[in-house]
Amino acid sequence: MNIRKLLFLILSVVLLGACQQAQKADLILTNARIWTGVPGAPLQQAIAISGDSILATGSTTEIGLYKGEQTKVIDCGGKLVTAGFNDAHIHFLGGSLGLTQVELSSSKTAEDVINMTNAFINENPDAKWITGRGWQYTFYASGMPDHEAMKSIKTDKPIFIRAYDGHSAWANQAALKLAGIDRTTRYTGFGEIVFDASGEPTGALKESAMELVGKLIPPPTREEKLNALRKGLAYAASLGITSAQNASGSPEELSLYLELLKNNELTLRYAAAFSAGSETTTSDIEQFTRLKDSIGLNNRMMRADAIKFMIDGVIESHTGAMIGKYDDLKEKDPLATGQLALSVERYKELVTEFDARGFRIYTHAIGDKGVRESLNAYEHAANENQTRDARHRVEHIETISPEDYPRFKQLGVMASMEPIHADPGTIAVWEKSIGKSRLINSFAWNYMLKNGASLVYSSDWPAAISINPIRGIHVAVNRRTPEGYPEGGWVPEQKITMEQAMYAYTYMGAYSSFEEKFKGTIEAGKLADVIVFSDDLFTIEPMQTANTKVVLTVFGGKVIYDKLSN
Repeated sequence: MNIRKLLFLILSVVLLGACQQAQKADLILTNARIWTGVPGAPLQQAIAISGDSILATGSTTEIGLYKGEQTKVIDCGGKLVTAGFNDAHIHFLGGSLGLTQVELSSSKTAEDVINMTNAFINENPDAKWITGRGWQYTFYASGMPDHEAMKSIKTDKPIFIRAYDGHSAWANQAALKLAGIDRTTRYTGFGEIVFDASGEPTGALKESAMELVGKLIPPPTREEKLNALRKGLAYAASLGITSAQNASGSPEELSLYLELLKNNELTLRYAAAFSAGSETTTSDIEQFTRLKDSIGLNNRMMRADAIKFMIDGVIESHTGAMIGKYDDLKEKDPLATGQLALSVERYKELVTEFDARGFRIYTHAIGDKGVRESLNAYEHAANENQTRDARHRVEHIETISPEDYPRFKQLGVMASMEPIHADPGTIAVWEKSIGKSRLINSFAWNYMLKNGASLVYSSDWPAAISINPIRGIHVAVNRRTPEGYPEGGWVPEQKITMEQAMYAYTYMGAYSSFEEKFKGTIEAGKLADVIVFSDDLFTIEPMQTANTKVVLTVFGGKVIYDKLSN
């Protein structure tokens, strides 16, 4: 080494040290086991944070150089630290409103549904309607509640309670009467009114038929929505969720988040998606485009560049679109192969239009035919518009034809999935409908990864038994309930590793929205969205995953949830 290079090296080291001494952190997390999320990177011990960004990561000694008189230091006690969770498919307003209604996500039996609903009725005597969400198909012999199963609910008020996935609902006789639904009613849209053997409506409604009753429920006021969102934000913070990508919505809903942002109340990074379908007009498309452009793509708190379609329904109600017949239906049954929610031609036309306008596109597709038609539409749009790296997504993918696995990588389409939907405690009705021959391709996260697909995780809250990412991660690595059912795991071939699951719930969420340059991993220069866990998910026995809790959430450099020091 010549003298000039040596002097340059010495000067660089001195200047680096001076810079480190000059720039002091606002917050330091130390004595931790930090999984940065960068593939192959070693664990770190400490993080220095200035403002809303990460200054540096390193050893306790290295990061100690950033400590100043005003620096707050949090000793993590050797606990695991990661980037904040990114829930990439959520219905946040609906979930937040659900916190103020009959909330059945913790119910285990049909009796629980009755008791919890009656308790809500007693605690809310002024409620004009009894609304809520959370019953499971497995609670009922037919897969759906009816008036007999729900007869112990004590009220004359109209009741409308959705299933946990939001694709079916039960309405009592008072609600059906208000909607004018009786044995003579016929419905020909997407979904079904369920009748019993004698021809009387049971109260069960599927898909769009739910709106026959749902449209009668007085909508919440704007202030009620804002207050519900405040509750939802606090709940999300307690679970370590620092980013959320809505999977439905409207311009009016977006305005709620913009108001919270203006008031400095928004404690997660929010990405809006506008709902589109067969009724979407040119005027709608122009409005969505204006909103996307007004917010822009460089806003680190908010974006509005996604469109959400539904190509089919769900397996449990036989509305998921299938290539072959459902195992528990006859060939002549109207729902033998499910339903498409809109025509393939109209769907392709709209996908191509939104793709040309620079939108990211989400398509709800649960049956294998729904998945195939989604991929076909994305391929058509790419060929028409010559677009690349659009990062369009297929949502849910509960079952898939083996020929379609490699198409995700070939087309650059992301597999957006919710591990919580595969909780074995909820799949008995699902499994009966899908049949044994198709089980191997059920919630196929491992096969997706093996075929090179980009896997991104989410909860689909409130269309799920839990919003908690840790519950989803538990299912991803174990394919068992927290109680241990079934031994060995349900379709164990589809288990993935803890690192793969965490990556899908952090970095890949950021990647899916073109935000990976400033969030999703713990690196210098990225946003300081960081969480601390009660237990080390990478070292504990996998079946203990569900017992782990988030004990500290840092959002944009500020502590917004703290059970670590309490």
